Amino acid sequence: MKKIIFYDTKQYEQNFFEKELFQNYDVEFKTYELNENTKISYSEANAEIISVFTASRLTKETLVKFKKLKLILTRSVGYSHIDIDFCSKQGIIVMNTPHYGDYTVAEFTFGLLLNLVRRICFGVNELKQGDMYPETFGMELYSKTIGIVGTGAIGSKIVKIAKGFSMNVICCDVNENIDLKNEFFVKYTDLDTLCKLSDIISLHSPLTPKTYHMINEKNISLMKENAIIINTARGELIDTEALYSALLDFKIKGAALDVLEFEEVISNKRPTDNLDLKNLRTSLINNKLLNLPNVVATPHIAYDTKEAVDRILNTTVENLYQFNNGNELKNKV
Repeated sequence: MKKIIFYDTKQYEQNFFEKELFQNYDVEFKTYELNENTKISYSEANAEIISVFTASRLTKETLVKFKKLKLILTRSVGYSHIDIDFCSKQGIIVMNTPHYGDYTVAEFTFGLLLNLVRRICFGVNELKQGDMYPETFGMELYSKTIGIVGTGAIGSKIVKIAKGFSMNVICCDVNENIDLKNEFFVKYTDLDTLCKLSDIISLHSPLTPKTYHMINEKNISLMKENAIIINTARGELIDTEALYSALLDFKIKGAALDVLEFEEVISNKRPTDNLDLKNLRTSLINNKLLNLPNVVATPHIAYDTKEAVDRILNTTVENLYQFNNGNELKNKV
């Protein structure tokens, strides 16, 4: 019977997987994340299959602890938290769960945006403190230009929602979406031009070596003073220090963030004693960033709806059965 271990699991996930898998696999569940500091038991070290979420960090130092590992099931679309090169060299298959949150994340993106530009949470908190008439001077979205960076499954949904608000849409992507161009007449441009022209910039690119810090001091300096940055993709797409400086000095108007660079340190789920100076500095700046009045931030919850989570769980089981039965691995990274 194959050994499979699920890390970073919540109770509803455990209930689902126990029901689906208990007859065919030797299953263990861990509520904590997996990283290089995690102590691995003998039983865990012999697992052939592990499953993780994005808070785990599967570096080479982590993966070498598993002597029989053949498959990694990440319960996410992104896989930047996994050392794919090492897995490839070791013959370890990695499978993800694409498209589970396309609508969920797109909807949440506009929830963050509306919260920021209309100061919704600020108004709620002020009313609770007894202020019936707080300063909530906002901005409407009608006729504003939104620049969408990445027009894949989620970014394309953002285009459709933005059109519903009668916004002007420009996009940036290495692969232009012909359907969006034909149906919604969106225009594609380069990133610098998008930064210059957009009132709102929304990031929906995967994290790769090429997209790391794609929003940085140089292109932030090109943005309008009323520009707003939204990030529901990956924190590392933005140079945190450059963003903080621009917001602090009001060089741009605001930011709405569901993800942060090196966010696992904020949650105290990763020890800080082995961090380099750059990561420590980023973590300190994150704490300052969260307290700025022109920032709305949430704890990586854009994906978190019942519908999306159900898709994650079902796709993870499908991935596992495809691997076990020798079928085509449709979601192999």
